[in-house]
Amino acid sequence: MAISVLMVYQPIESTREKEDYWRSYISFYEKYWDGPATPQSSWYGREYDEFRTSLSSQLGLSKKEIQDCFFLQDDDNNYYIVPVGSEVNINIFSAEDFIPLEWFLMFTKEEKHYFYAHTGFGAVQQDAIYYNGADAAERLVVSKKNIEKALGHIDQGTSQPFAEALKELSENIVNLENWLSGFDPKSFIILNYGEICSYIEPNSMKNEDSVSEIYRVVSLAADGKIKEAESALYHLLSKWDEIRGAISGERPDSAATVQ
Repeated sequence: MAISVLMVYQPIESTREKEDYWRSYISFYEKYWDGPATPQSSWYGREYDEFRTSLSSQLGLSKKEIQDCFFLQDDDNNYYIVPVGSEVNINIFSAEDFIPLEWFLMFTKEEKHYFYAHTGFGAVQQDAIYYNGADAAERLVVSKKNIEKALGHIDQGTSQPFAEALKELSENIVNLENWLSGFDPKSFIILNYGEICSYIEPNSMKNEDSVSEIYRVVSLAADGKIKEAESALYHLLSKWDEIRGAISGERPDSAATVQ
């Protein structure tokens, strides 16, 4: 099983009564670790417990009262956080063994970034893919309108399965819009491929561009080029079937090669 995650980093100011706590938490964390807390952060041995003990003493709280978060800082030194630790976290969506196509519609190709891992002798390689965007809600609105336009081009007949796929995609977009409506509009949205990257060959990660591929499907369909859109969707789904097969062990290779 491989988990991917979609996270909303909300402005620290939007946490209202907990803002002072989070600022104190971040200040201590940065001094303690000299860096931000992210899903890629690693803890060894008793490091995490020792950190919480020190933080508890610094804040004058019991360890049971300590709540953790992921955080990032933008170019204007504004902080954004994802509270973590509770059983139900409204800031995080997760998916097993694949990434829902509607998630990709919130980003652009230019927002693709990599985490890197050291591989010895001073070399590094791309270790994981993530997208960081702040205009997700607007992009979802545009995609939904294009899908509505596309459905107007599809006649009854052989393209009905494709029409049903577009309708499902539109419904899933609505679900995402409802989720995002609960957060400050200035929030950052992060899509982290997470463990899925373990099943994509490191040398082919640069070719993984499902963001552009699903945009192409929707754009072609909106322009009335239904056959081309169907073909593009088929290739996109085939790629993810291959990745899912690598994860489940149904393919003989341990990792998928993205063309």
